[in-house]
Amino acid sequence: MSGMPPPPISLADTAGLFSAELPARIEQGFERRALAPRIGVVLILLLGALADYGHGERTGHWVVLGAYGLVTLLAAAGARARSERVRSWLPLAATCADAAIAVYVVADHVPRYSGEAHLATDAVSLLPAYLFLLQTGMRLRPRLAALFAALVAAGWATALALLLDPARLGPDGAHVLVRQGMGLAAFAVASGFVVSTTAWMRAAAAAALRAGEERLMLSRFLPDGVATEVVRTGGTASVAERHATLLSVDLRGSSALARAYPPALSIAWLLEFRRLVHDAVTTHGGVVDKYVGDGVLALFLDGDAGEQAGRALAAAEAMLDTLTALNRERSRAGRPTLRVIAALHCGPVLAGVFDDGRRAEFTVLGTVMNDLSRIERRAKEEDLDVVASADVLRRFGADAPERLAPRSLPPSGETTLPRLFALRLGAAERPAEKGGRGLPSASPSIVTDPGSVP
Repeated sequence: MSGMPPPPISLADTAGLFSAELPARIEQGFERRALAPRIGVVLILLLGALADYGHGERTGHWVVLGAYGLVTLLAAAGARARSERVRSWLPLAATCADAAIAVYVVADHVPRYSGEAHLATDAVSLLPAYLFLLQTGMRLRPRLAALFAALVAAGWATALALLLDPARLGPDGAHVLVRQGMGLAAFAVASGFVVSTTAWMRAAAAAALRAGEERLMLSRFLPDGVATEVVRTGGTASVAERHATLLSVDLRGSSALARAYPPALSIAWLLEFRRLVHDAVTTHGGVVDKYVGDGVLALFLDGDAGEQAGRALAAAEAMLDTLTALNRERSRAGRPTLRVIAALHCGPVLAGVFDDGRRAEFTVLGTVMNDLSRIERRAKEEDLDVVASADVLRRFGADAPERLAPRSLPPSGETTLPRLFALRLGAAERPAEKGGRGLPSASPSIVTDPGSVP
């Protein structure tokens, strides 16, 4: 039905698309590069015609030589044609012309009398067939290579049946017949190898092309190491479980800013906040997974669990330090200062490109994601700047208590929520805020040994 939308094409279906477009990419400039072997064959035919080598009518040699030279020139010119139809038919036409000249050379060297027995094993008779077989295989079109092999084999067999008469060859007739048959069999075996290798190379080249383009696509929003690993473990069609550290950053008071200031200013400040978070995350090897309103979700997937946590922590520190400097400028300019809340959590997630056939995106799923939203909500309730789960705190080094001053939060009513800690990061300053409680001061519940965190 014309009103029906086209069926969706998922990223998992792109293998066939890449395999189909691969020959078109190879065909670009192929006829120009194929001039060298074709000119070589023309020279062989020319030398044969000048030396009256082979048998048959000499005039025929010159006619075939001229015809093939013309075909060679037309193939080179056709590659430059603007007509898509001409370019699409050119490989088939060139293959048939190559097969015809190969059969002619073979037939011209089929011995007919005892004095021509040496022609049966002459390299001149075999060169065009094998040379063009390899050249056709280089197009990475198995069907085209199989067509060339079938045309040459059929022409070779026909020439033997029509021209070879063992009785005229005298005592060596049977021997010549066997050698000709073995030559044809050897060409058939070589053709099978070339066709199968062409099919394998086509699939391998399509896979490499697909992997390269997937890696290029993924590298736009993933660190290089993660993009490479995603492609290596199955490409964009693969979703696998892996460890990740998640950083959620939320802009506090954005609704109040939107009510108090013109929309253009509110949007400009929101975008400024996003850029600040994005720069801090990507600088430390993370990736911004998504923007949700005034919140940012960042993922740290590269490296082991300890490296991920360290990078997420460094990104949060860099973000808060940059925000502190930005707030000083905003305060001097008479603009409202900005405040954020950061939540860190880690654990196993399902990571990869999720493709429903309509839209594909790289993201993570799992209970860790669900817990992170509840951790962020708890941080808002406690009016804290930075909150991390016990799972993240375990990944920090021995200097974690001194540097982070983690303070254990009292248990909440949610039994499935991991143990949480308020952290002090760097020299970040909270903007002055009427009625704001600020980060609670250190208390006897400060953790002094990260190994004791349950």
